[in-house]
Amino acid sequence: DMGARPAIPAKRRDAPVACPKWAYRCRHMVENLWARLQEWRAVATRYEKTATSFLAVIHIAAAADWIKP
Repeated sequence: DMGARPAIPAKRRDAPVACPKWAYRCRHMVENLWARLQEWRAVATRYEKTATSFLAVIHIAAAADWIKP
């Protein structure tokens, strides 16, 4: 555990969690990237049989997302 706290904002009924803005911003960027990658059917359905081929599809999708205007 090493004292790590989640970067997820607290719900209304929970006590607030001290979350640095940079951690929440990075988490938000990763979630947005994952949502864009899931537009690819092979990523969304995890169509590949092996972890290596699934990672290759993610790399291709991320590269295509990066160069997309």
